[in-house]
Amino acid sequence: MRGASRGPCPPDEERRQGVRDAGCGGHRPGAVSRRRRRPPLLPRRLHRVRDPRRGQRPPHLPSPHGGRRPDAYPAHKDRQRRGVRPRGGARRGRREDAMNTVDTMNTDNTPGTVDIVLAGARGHGHWHLENIRRLQDKGIVRLAGICELTPLTGDEIPEGLGTPEQSADFGALLDSTGARIAVICTPIPTHTDLALQAARRGVHILLEKPPAPSYAEFRRMADGVAATGVACQIGFQSLGSHAVPAIRELVEEGAIGEVTGIGGAGAWARAEAYYRRAPWAGKRRMNGVDVIDGVLTNPLAHAVATALALNGTTRAEHVTRIETELQRANDIESDDTSCVRLTTANGIPVVVAATLCAEDPDEPYVVVHGSHGRITYWYKQDRVLLQQAGHGPEEYEYGRTDLLENLVDHVTDGDELLVVPEVTGAFMKVVEAIRLAPDPAPLPATAWRLLPDEERRVVPGIDGLVAAAADNLALYSELGADWARPHVANEVST
Repeated sequence: MRGASRGPCPPDEERRQGVRDAGCGGHRPGAVSRRRRRPPLLPRRLHRVRDPRRGQRPPHLPSPHGGRRPDAYPAHKDRQRRGVRPRGGARRGRREDAMNTVDTMNTDNTPGTVDIVLAGARGHGHWHLENIRRLQDKGIVRLAGICELTPLTGDEIPEGLGTPEQSADFGALLDSTGARIAVICTPIPTHTDLALQAARRGVHILLEKPPAPSYAEFRRMADGVAATGVACQIGFQSLGSHAVPAIRELVEEGAIGEVTGIGGAGAWARAEAYYRRAPWAGKRRMNGVDVIDGVLTNPLAHAVATALALNGTTRAEHVTRIETELQRANDIESDDTSCVRLTTANGIPVVVAATLCAEDPDEPYVVVHGSHGRITYWYKQDRVLLQQAGHGPEEYEYGRTDLLENLVDHVTDGDELLVVPEVTGAFMKVVEAIRLAPDPAPLPATAWRLLPDEERRVVPGIDGLVAAAADNLALYSELGADWARPHVANEVST
């Protein structure tokens, strides 16, 4: 397999092998547990500096807070929210597409709290339940209702959330609770209709990613929500990391020279049961409706969205051409081992490779390649490694703004939203290219094997191939994978 690297190596071994650093991974319901390994890319002598919210940082590294001291957060927010720790820092620069309106609708039961309805509380929705509990403990929100086809039992509701109203009728639940915010974590094909139901009632929205299964549905959702004037946040949690603007500032200051490309890599594992968790799991279409539940559009969608954000090409018109290679080892309709290459308006290529059939799952990352160095960002850990020619490596850890908390701040105080629909337009162009591409090719039986103890399929050598794709900005077929189908180029019209 030409060009494939085995993944991250200590610096001395890396020099011998002539490969670049890499790393991948994660865990969700249905994921296969793994042993903890030494994090990739950590040099033996590492200058570790933390975010200002965790400690001091040297003056040469850009602050994610716009230069304001961590203790300079407006005091009035503390007075408004008893028991809430100041979050620190100035607001990010205004985005032209952010909706900076302050909601005056609905009256909450408790002054200073915002009532929330959660649609979809099982599976990944349980994460939202826990997050809502965290904010409820701070006195910021109250869980007023849960929308599920089958009501949650008392044991399924985390302690401290009380007994929220439950109903299978989303609209009726919004009406009866008077909620100001709806968190939507339901099957992908339902996102648009539920978001519009909430918007027409004046309810602000946190919508899970992917926001829609097609670009047409995305536009129907985004345009419909915008017409009502409510706020909508898309749930790409990695884009709430303070590392993202800090990396962008490093790039703009020329820390790694001229940017030559951006690669993303994700090598995760999913048991076969993962595709049995819901009727739509692993489907491209169901009952004639688009689903597009593939590795790059759902579980590792953050790798695509984060790479585009670091490149500054987040809007639909920023992507001009997309090449896809979609494969599957599992007995599903959709893809589980794929890569894409994007041609962007600024001329910088973006390549993202991902699999759910890793031999040794690891943390996903995005790497910014420059003429004089590179920056690697493990987006689930908010961890950044800066490597510059002629300088020792430096690692930094950042804080993160929770997207639901940011939405609450927007509704109550007018804070800028971090992930409005328009800044996911480029990602949705990728979803559309995958939707329009030929159905994923099944890998030959010789290209994968079953791990009986873990009940999952693995593709031998895929971990290194994913890393090599992000490193070389190349597709699987260009790296010598004999099972890779020649790529399909899609001209994207905007």
